[in-house]
Amino acid sequence: MEQEFIRKGRQFVKSCAATLPLPRFYRDNYRYISIAQWIATASSFVRYCSRCMYSKGTALGHSFYHAEKVAIESAAIVLKERGTSEHSIHLAVLALMAGYFHDYFREMSDHPSKAAEYVQNHFYHFIPEDDVLAISFAIQNHEAFKEHQQVNNDDLMLLSNALYDADKFRWGPDNFLYTIWDMVATLHISHNDIVMHFSKGVAHIDTIRHTFRSKTGIQYGPEFIDHGLVIAKQLKNYLEAKE
Repeated sequence: MEQEFIRKGRQFVKSCAATLPLPRFYRDNYRYISIAQWIATASSFVRYCSRCMYSKGTALGHSFYHAEKVAIESAAIVLKERGTSEHSIHLAVLALMAGYFHDYFREMSDHPSKAAEYVQNHFYHFIPEDDVLAISFAIQNHEAFKEHQQVNNDDLMLLSNALYDADKFRWGPDNFLYTIWDMVATLHISHNDIVMHFSKGVAHIDTIRHTFRSKTGIQYGPEFIDHGLVIAKQLKNYLEAKE
């Protein structure tokens, strides 16, 4: 019964999303996304992080797919804002590593701190300490609706802001295409519970539009939220009709 509900729900949302245009972020920044994808396959450090998250699997609806999207797009934001110099490529590697690990302990309370601590304890074996601290700083600051640390270091702030923004891009269509159904499957949330809390959850999502931090996130982030809200309205009607 639950599996059929999830299957039909995913199918309905996919049909809604198909009517929407591709977000401008993807059209305007295809080059940087492609470079980020190339780095992800070329860097042994990034491949290690990818394998770790893949092995971990889904945590509270935040799957490997979520981590991979956040990793690639945070690196693309870094490249868009800094170009493709050797130093920028290095920052993109760190963004990818942070992206893969940012939700590694999503099922735990204060999961950013848990993931940041894990990175500090394990990564120092094979990358410089400054890079470890940069990755953990970004992870520590990716949570929404919480005060985030600000430091007088442009590289650290760009990594932190890029990770936050790429993560919050997922609060658009991806939230309804993937996250909500992964959470239903993981936590066995009932149809009635979804309907009961749906409007409050959508209102929560709407507040994200004004929190994007990087120049790129501020430019493109609200469109992700707008597309998600279009889908949310149709999904709400669909769920209520199934009661």
